[in-house]
This record gives sequence, structure tokens and C-alpha cells, in this order.
Amino acid sequence: MNSLLPFSANRRVYRAFGHAIAADSGLVMLAPLASVDGPLIGMVDGCPVPWDEVWQTLEAEPAHPVRLNSPDFAGAVSRLEQLATEGWQLATLPSLRSVVFVHESGMRVAMAADLAFRGTNYD
Repeated sequence: MNSLLPFSANRRVYRAFGHAIAADSGLVMLAPLASVDGPLIGMVDGCPVPWDEVWQTLEAEPAHPVRLNSPDFAGAVSRLEQLATEGWQLATLPSLRSVVFVHESGMRVAMAADLAFRGTNYD
């Protein structure tokens, strides 16, 4: 549970759609509730982002294994290494101009493409 807090702009973790959800500007993290350890009492029932963004993130089909230390990725992606260094795949959400990092544990992190890739205003 505590590992999700750094991905939340307001240091809150929400519960919706069977997942723990943390959100920051240009980023939403989803972890299946069954895989979350720690005190769940502080979770807020609700969704911190539009529900259709969550559904698109959950339905995104990963197509490419990725290494988070790729030189193509901006600094925001390195934050995911705090959670796991291996086992990530990449999916795209063109309608949201985003990518989704999908971990073999079921965790998903949708990130605005401008935030994820080098050569943008965010790296």
C-alpha cells in the first residue's frame, strides 16, 4: 500500500473497479486489490480520474516487453523501478495519447506519452 502513495498527487489511494488506484498529473496506477498488502483502511472509495480512462487502461493489451532503463524513456518511467525492475510490457492508448506499462503481477500504469518518452518537455 505504501509503495502506491508516491504515485498519488494527494497522497491518497482510491478503491474502484477491484483495484487500488493512485493518480498524479498524466499518470494513473492500478493494482489489483488482491495483490495489495498493508492497511487498506485509508483507501478512499471512488475513482480519482475519469472512469473511461481506467477501463481503457485495464483493457489495454500489452504487446511489447520493455526494460525500464531504456534510453528512450524519460525520468518518470524510472519511478516504476521502485515497484519492480523486471516483468514489464508496453501497450498503447492512442486515443488518450498514452502508454500503459503492464507488470506480470497485474499492476498497470498509464502514462501520458509526453511524460514517458525522452525528447519532451517532461524529461
